[in-house]
Amino acid sequence: MSVHPPVQLQIRGWFDAVVALGLKVKDREARAHNLRVARLCVHIGRQMSMSASELRVLARAGLMHDIGKLGIPEAVLGKHSPLDESEWILMRTHPEMGLNLLDRAGQSSREVLAVLYHHERLDGSGYPYGLKAEAIPIEARIVAVADTFDALTSDRPYRKACSPAAARRVLVEEAGSRLDPNAVSALFSALDHDVAGTDRLRRVALAF
Repeated sequence: MSVHPPVQLQIRGWFDAVVALGLKVKDREARAHNLRVARLCVHIGRQMSMSASELRVLARAGLMHDIGKLGIPEAVLGKHSPLDESEWILMRTHPEMGLNLLDRAGQSSREVLAVLYHHERLDGSGYPYGLKAEAIPIEARIVAVADTFDALTSDRPYRKACSPAAARRVLVEEAGSRLDPNAVSALFSALDHDVAGTDRLRRVALAF
Protein backbone atom coordinates (compact mmCIF):
# COMPACT_ATOMS: atom_id res chain seq x y z
CA MET A 1 0.00 0.00 0.00
CA SER A 2 3.03 2.28 0.08
CA VAL A 3 3.01 5.44 -2.00
CA HIS A 4 5.38 5.13 -4.96
CA PRO A 5 8.39 7.50 -4.70
CA PRO A 6 7.31 9.75 -7.60
CA VAL A 7 3.97 10.40 -5.89
CA GLN A 8 5.72 11.05 -2.57
CA LEU A 9 7.95 13.60 -4.26
CA GLN A 10 4.98 15.17 -6.02
CA ILE A 11 3.08 15.48 -2.74
CA ARG A 12 6.05 17.24 -1.11
CA GLY A 13 6.43 19.43 -4.19
CA TRP A 14 2.76 20.42 -4.20
CA PHE A 15 2.90 21.23 -0.50
CA ASP A 16 6.01 23.35 -0.98
CA ALA A 17 4.27 25.15 -3.85
CA VAL A 18 1.34 25.99 -1.58
CA VAL A 19 3.75 27.34 1.05
CA ALA A 20 5.57 29.33 -1.63
CA LEU A 21 2.30 31.08 -2.44
CA GLY A 22 2.39 32.53 1.05
CA LEU A 23 -0.21 30.15 2.45
CA LYS A 24 1.94 29.14 5.41
CA VAL A 25 0.71 26.32 7.63
CA LYS A 26 0.64 27.48 11.23
CA ASP A 27 2.25 24.52 12.97
CA ARG A 28 4.06 21.25 12.48
CA GLU A 29 1.10 19.05 13.39
CA ALA A 30 -1.17 20.87 10.93
CA ARG A 31 1.37 20.19 8.20
CA ALA A 32 1.66 16.55 9.25
CA HIS A 33 -2.13 16.19 9.26
CA ASN A 34 -2.35 17.58 5.73
CA LEU A 35 0.33 15.18 4.50
CA ARG A 36 -1.35 12.20 6.12
CA VAL A 37 -4.74 13.12 4.68
CA ALA A 38 -3.20 13.53 1.24
CA ARG A 39 -1.63 10.08 1.42
CA LEU A 40 -4.82 8.47 2.72
CA CYS A 41 -6.75 10.09 -0.13
CA VAL A 42 -4.32 8.56 -2.64
CA HIS A 43 -4.65 5.13 -1.00
CA ILE A 44 -8.46 5.38 -1.11
CA GLY A 45 -8.36 6.46 -4.75
CA ARG A 46 -6.12 3.54 -5.67
CA GLN A 47 -8.53 1.11 -4.04
CA MET A 48 -11.32 2.72 -6.07
CA SER A 49 -9.28 2.19 -9.29
CA MET A 50 -8.87 5.88 -10.01
CA SER A 51 -6.50 7.06 -12.73
CA ALA A 52 -3.12 8.69 -12.14
CA SER A 53 -4.53 12.13 -12.93
CA GLU A 54 -7.40 11.56 -10.49
CA LEU A 55 -4.91 10.50 -7.81
CA ARG A 56 -2.97 13.71 -8.34
CA VAL A 57 -6.17 15.70 -7.79
CA LEU A 58 -6.82 13.75 -4.58
CA ALA A 59 -3.28 14.37 -3.31
CA ARG A 60 -3.56 18.12 -3.88
CA ALA A 61 -7.04 18.19 -2.34
CA GLY A 62 -5.80 16.38 0.75
CA LEU A 63 -2.87 18.75 1.13
CA MET A 64 -4.99 21.86 0.82
CA HIS A 65 -8.24 20.79 2.51
CA ASP A 66 -7.66 22.84 5.68
CA ILE A 67 -5.89 25.81 4.09
CA GLY A 68 -8.80 28.03 5.13
CA LYS A 69 -7.85 27.54 8.79
CA LEU A 70 -5.12 30.09 8.16
CA GLY A 71 -7.91 32.62 8.63
CA ILE A 72 -9.01 31.18 11.99
CA PRO A 73 -7.45 32.73 15.14
CA GLU A 74 -4.95 30.54 16.99
CA ALA A 75 -6.99 30.97 20.16
CA VAL A 76 -9.81 29.05 18.47
CA LEU A 77 -7.67 26.44 16.68
CA GLY A 78 -5.67 25.63 19.80
CA LYS A 79 -8.45 25.82 22.37
CA HIS A 80 -8.18 23.07 24.99
CA SER A 81 -11.92 22.76 25.52
CA PRO A 82 -14.93 22.37 23.19
CA LEU A 83 -15.70 25.42 21.06
CA ASP A 84 -18.59 27.65 22.09
CA GLU A 85 -21.30 28.57 19.59
CA SER A 86 -19.62 31.69 18.23
CA GLU A 87 -16.28 29.91 17.87
CA TRP A 88 -17.94 26.99 16.11
CA ILE A 89 -19.65 29.36 13.68
CA LEU A 90 -16.25 30.89 12.93
CA MET A 91 -14.62 27.48 12.50
CA ARG A 92 -17.29 26.48 10.00
CA THR A 93 -16.19 29.30 7.72
CA HIS A 94 -12.82 27.69 6.94
CA PRO A 95 -13.93 25.86 3.74
CA GLU A 96 -15.05 29.14 2.18
CA MET A 97 -11.91 30.88 3.44
CA GLY A 98 -9.95 28.12 1.70
CA LEU A 99 -11.82 28.77 -1.54
CA ASN A 100 -11.02 32.49 -1.31
CA LEU A 101 -7.34 31.87 -0.62
CA LEU A 102 -6.98 29.42 -3.48
CA ASP A 103 -8.90 31.65 -5.88
CA ARG A 104 -6.52 34.49 -5.08
CA ALA A 105 -3.61 32.12 -5.64
CA GLY A 106 -4.95 31.30 -9.10
CA GLN A 107 -6.17 27.82 -8.23
CA SER A 108 -9.46 26.81 -9.87
CA SER A 109 -10.09 23.11 -10.31
CA ARG A 110 -11.66 20.00 -8.82
CA GLU A 111 -9.29 20.00 -5.86
CA VAL A 112 -10.51 23.49 -4.95
CA LEU A 113 -14.09 22.18 -4.90
CA ALA A 114 -12.88 19.39 -2.62
CA VAL A 115 -11.47 22.03 -0.26
CA LEU A 116 -14.81 23.85 -0.31
CA TYR A 117 -16.99 20.76 0.17
CA HIS A 118 -14.92 18.42 2.37
CA HIS A 119 -17.21 19.03 5.37
CA GLU A 120 -20.41 18.35 3.42
CA ARG A 121 -22.16 15.11 4.38
CA LEU A 122 -24.37 12.71 2.41
CA ASP A 123 -27.45 13.40 4.54
CA GLY A 124 -27.16 17.18 4.14
CA SER A 125 -25.98 17.74 7.71
CA GLY A 126 -22.60 19.14 6.67
CA TYR A 127 -21.38 22.64 5.86
CA PRO A 128 -21.06 25.21 4.35
CA TYR A 129 -24.02 24.54 2.02
CA GLY A 130 -25.75 21.40 3.26
CA LEU A 131 -25.17 19.52 -0.01
CA LYS A 132 -26.44 15.94 -0.23
CA ALA A 133 -25.26 12.67 -1.78
CA GLU A 134 -24.13 12.94 -5.40
CA ALA A 135 -24.20 16.75 -5.25
CA ILE A 136 -20.95 16.42 -3.31
CA PRO A 137 -17.98 15.78 -5.66
CA ILE A 138 -16.30 12.40 -5.19
CA GLU A 139 -12.99 14.11 -4.34
CA ALA A 140 -14.65 15.93 -1.43
CA ARG A 141 -16.27 12.69 -0.23
CA ILE A 142 -12.89 10.96 -0.24
CA VAL A 143 -11.20 13.84 1.61
CA ALA A 144 -14.03 13.70 4.18
CA VAL A 145 -13.30 10.04 4.92
CA ALA A 146 -9.51 10.51 5.09
CA ASP A 147 -9.83 13.66 7.20
CA THR A 148 -12.27 12.03 9.62
CA PHE A 149 -10.07 8.98 10.14
CA ASP A 150 -6.90 10.99 10.68
CA ALA A 151 -8.63 13.50 12.96
CA LEU A 152 -9.99 10.68 15.12
CA THR A 153 -6.61 8.94 15.38
CA SER A 154 -4.62 12.13 16.13
CA ASP A 155 -4.25 14.09 19.34
CA ARG A 156 -6.17 17.36 19.37
CA PRO A 157 -5.86 20.23 21.91
CA TYR A 158 -9.16 19.21 23.53
CA ARG A 159 -8.82 15.40 23.43
CA LYS A 160 -6.44 12.49 22.99
CA ALA A 161 -6.39 10.34 19.88
CA CYS A 162 -8.66 7.33 19.78
CA SER A 163 -7.47 3.94 18.61
CA PRO A 164 -7.66 2.93 14.93
CA ALA A 165 -10.26 0.32 15.91
CA ALA A 166 -12.44 2.95 17.60
CA ALA A 167 -12.02 5.25 14.58
CA ARG A 168 -13.17 2.45 12.31
CA ARG A 169 -16.28 1.97 14.40
CA VAL A 170 -17.15 5.65 13.96
CA LEU A 171 -16.65 5.42 10.20
CA VAL A 172 -18.80 2.27 10.02
CA GLU A 173 -21.58 4.08 11.89
CA GLU A 174 -21.41 7.05 9.52
CA ALA A 175 -20.93 5.12 6.25
CA GLY A 176 -23.95 5.56 4.02
CA SER A 177 -25.58 8.24 6.15
CA ARG A 178 -22.86 10.89 6.40
CA LEU A 179 -19.76 9.42 4.76
CA ASP A 180 -19.43 7.79 1.35
CA PRO A 181 -19.62 4.01 1.99
CA ASN A 182 -17.43 3.16 -1.00
CA ALA A 183 -14.70 5.51 0.21
CA VAL A 184 -14.94 4.10 3.75
CA SER A 185 -14.66 0.55 2.40
CA ALA A 186 -11.69 1.58 0.24
CA LEU A 187 -9.93 3.11 3.24
CA PHE A 188 -10.41 -0.06 5.28
CA SER A 189 -9.10 -2.17 2.40
CA ALA A 190 -6.04 0.04 2.09
CA LEU A 191 -5.35 -0.09 5.82
CA ASP A 192 -5.86 -3.86 5.96
CA HIS A 193 -3.47 -4.45 3.08
CA ASP A 194 -0.57 -2.84 4.89
CA VAL A 195 -1.09 -1.76 8.49
CA ALA A 196 2.67 -1.58 9.07
CA GLY A 197 3.04 0.58 5.99
CA THR A 198 0.38 2.94 7.27
CA ASP A 199 2.23 3.27 10.57
CA ARG A 200 5.41 4.10 8.67
CA LEU A 201 3.60 6.74 6.63
CA ARG A 202 2.34 8.40 9.82
CA ARG A 203 5.86 8.44 11.33
CA VAL A 204 7.34 9.87 8.14
CA ALA A 205 4.64 12.56 7.96
CA LEU A 206 5.30 13.57 11.57
CA ALA A 207 9.02 13.83 10.81
CA PHE A 208 8.55 16.45 8.06
